[in-house]
Amino acid sequence: MTNFPIVSVVIPVYNTEEYLCKCLESVATQSLREIEIICIDDGSTDRSFQVMQRFSSQDNRFILLKQKNVGPGMTRNRGLREARGKYVIFLDSDDWFEQDFLKLMVEQAENSCADVVICQADEFDTQTNKCFSGEWMLKKKYLPGLNFSPKEISDHLFQFTYGMAWDKLYRTDYILRTNITFPDLSNSEDLVFVFPSLLFAGKISVCPQVFIHHRIHRKSSVSNSREKNPDAPYQAFQMVKSILESRNLMPQFQRSFLNWAMEFLVWHVSNINDLEIQKTYFKKLKSYWFPSLGFSNHSIVFFEKKSTYLKYLLVKYLPFPAFLIVLKSYKAVARAFI
Repeated sequence: MTNFPIVSVVIPVYNTEEYLCKCLESVATQSLREIEIICIDDGSTDRSFQVMQRFSSQDNRFILLKQKNVGPGMTRNRGLREARGKYVIFLDSDDWFEQDFLKLMVEQAENSCADVVICQADEFDTQTNKCFSGEWMLKKKYLPGLNFSPKEISDHLFQFTYGMAWDKLYRTDYILRTNITFPDLSNSEDLVFVFPSLLFAGKISVCPQVFIHHRIHRKSSVSNSREKNPDAPYQAFQMVKSILESRNLMPQFQRSFLNWAMEFLVWHVSNINDLEIQKTYFKKLKSYWFPSLGFSNHSIVFFEKKSTYLKYLLVKYLPFPAFLIVLKSYKAVARAFI
């Protein structure tokens, strides 16, 4: 490996033995060879570390670290501290990647002088073995072009991409200079890293090709931790709100931020399976979360979509039993048109 890798690939690993080989193989065979692959075992109880060791014994670009379980955010922070590349990317250990992924992402970054480059992904359902479009993760209708500043997309900065860290390449010195890190949350930690990185960027660039194949419906995926700590998404939004206010960015980005918060938090509460927990968090959403984030008596013109405004009204005015009835009817209608 060269002394100065172009890209530091940070891969937190936690109990993904079943999928890890395919992930690491697709990283090791990237057409861009000047990379370092920082794999951090976050307290796995399966044979994930042995899989990592097998790759490391055959490829000196692998750097293996092992630690007690601290969660994905703190693990990515450790990888960032270890990174020596001009660029850094955080990948999930159960996904896999196209061979020219890193090469073309770096070319896009170099040609555009962007601080952040975003690519397209698709979804692979591990239960059905079917692949689905991931266009919802990168909404091209909002893009002013392939290269743009945060100000040029201020009305939709929180809508055009979702808050996943793994579909984005970051200029390492930019991330270190702005002191952006992942918070210690059990879920939703990506949001507090990704959106500040977009807000502070001199330029954002988009690679519209599908480079990442993202697994969904995996039994022990990080997304399953959401119900174990239902407060985490709200805590993440409060952190982003504080960042916006501290940088005096709220006036410019408030509409986009609150529309995003509305959609995300209603979705979050709606997908809590335990009825009593769901009832508790519906009350929190209505009485505390919305007011503390800055929602007041907004009219329909404030909301990006009529459906977002409808969700706002449902939470604001309906009691929990009525909200559940309307929610079930809405989901039934949505399924009928899928």
